[in-house]
Amino acid sequence: MAQIGEQDEFESWSQALRENKLAPEQLIVLQEMVDKGKAMDLARAAQLLDWHETVVNPVEHMYGF
Repeated sequence: MAQIGEQDEFESWSQALRENKLAPEQLIVLQEMVDKGKAMDLARAAQLLDWHETVVNPVEHMYGF
């Protein structure tokens, strides 16, 4: 997901993982979540990040919506 002024690279971590569109740095983020026990596997880590993006939208959070 993009921040203000950035273009979206992808809409969904899960979809990008399935389509092999994640950069090595993004895969590292997912792997670290698995390594720290926050997710069972890369797919679950991607789902968690997708969920997080729907719950905590940076723009809405910043303005208190």
